[in-house]
Amino acid sequence: MPLIGAGGQALYDSLSQDGDPASLTALITEAARAKDRLDRLHALMAGDDNVWMHLVPSRGNAEVLEIRMDAAPQEARQLATVFRQLLVEIDRRRGGDEQGSDDLDGI
Repeated sequence: MPLIGAGGQALYDSLSQDGDPASLTALITEAARAKDRLDRLHALMAGDDNVWMHLVPSRGNAEVLEIRMDAAPQEARQLATVFRQLLVEIDRRRGGDEQGSDDLDGI
């Protein structure tokens, strides 16, 4: 699979099966891409906090500082939700676990 990172490739390899319909392969591919994006966002937020947040003077009171955060944490939360939904949909299309336990319960 081209243009995919190590985490996405591992997820793709673990979820894809020979004979998968194109629609399921598309979902698996998108889940793999989402995994890579989450990995990159995590690396960004775990690294230099000056990259995604900074102190600025408060509006109206220059003696007070405010913390301004860019969209990385919010994007990570939203993408994590989409990622979970993709995994649940992939599991649903595969028929889920017939015995009621779900590998995705911990997500």
